[in-house]
Amino acid sequence: MYLKHLWYLHLVVTEGSFAAAAHAANVSQPAITLAMRALEQEWGTPLFEKAGRQKRPTKAAVAAAKRAAELHGQLATLSRQEVTLQEWLNDALPSSLRIGLAPAAALLYGPIIESTWRRHEPEGLLRIVSGSAPEILLDLQRGDLDLAVLPRPRRYEATDLHCHALHHSTPAIYARHGNPLGSPTSLMEIRHAGWAVAGRAGTAGNVIEEAHRVRKLPPPRVLVQCADYMTLTNIVANSDLLCVIPHPALLQSRQSGPIMPLHIREGLPQYEVCLFWRRAGDREEGESPVASVVDALISLPAQHLASTV
Repeated sequence: MYLKHLWYLHLVVTEGSFAAAAHAANVSQPAITLAMRALEQEWGTPLFEKAGRQKRPTKAAVAAAKRAAELHGQLATLSRQEVTLQEWLNDALPSSLRIGLAPAAALLYGPIIESTWRRHEPEGLLRIVSGSAPEILLDLQRGDLDLAVLPRPRRYEATDLHCHALHHSTPAIYARHGNPLGSPTSLMEIRHAGWAVAGRAGTAGNVIEEAHRVRKLPPPRVLVQCADYMTLTNIVANSDLLCVIPHPALLQSRQSGPIMPLHIREGLPQYEVCLFWRRAGDREEGESPVASVVDALISLPAQHLASTV
């Protein structure tokens, strides 16, 4: 449906005929006729009824013409105020918070983000997206996201973003109880093991690749790649695969479950998990929802992670 079709309908109703509407719109009468047919087909209802040799608008046509005039006036006002139609539509939509979270961050910080957001916007939409750190940071810089919580990439300088460290990862290798590998104590002993990872190559959820590369070991045999740690731990608990868990709080709900840490003497790569938000025009003062979520995350006590999951 075109907006001009609605405006033609308004002219037909107010001017009294197709010919008069065509004259007022400076178009041909067939153009008016085609526009009315298009509206009738789209709405599935007749807009005109015969009255002798004339066509009279139905009640539906009169109501639609009135709404068309209102919409035309609103659009004219928006044009004078140099406000785009998209901005006008955004104001009419429910408020939303768009946040990029790494898989572990979603489990660790998702509840506090949701509860803080809900206090300000009971009916607002919280949109959580995931991806690699570079992808999420790029979306944040472009304004497609409001906030991000993820591991700071190696050698990354957030020149156009605020960055606040929330915690350091403490990765450890896990296997199910009864794994045939026994009790290995070095990466060399498990260099031929199969792995399940959370995230693509080069991401914080795949640090076993970095650990092998640093020690000049063959690349690990990654046999499962998934997007979250609940899936990861369930797969490892029911297979002979190994995995890396970046924080023990992610296993809180599985304290009595069938996976256990392996005591490997080599340390695994650690990451600083940070909250990112834009510098310019990004954070309103006072009690804005975005600012409140930022404040809630920054002020989290250290013991928060121990009781999150």
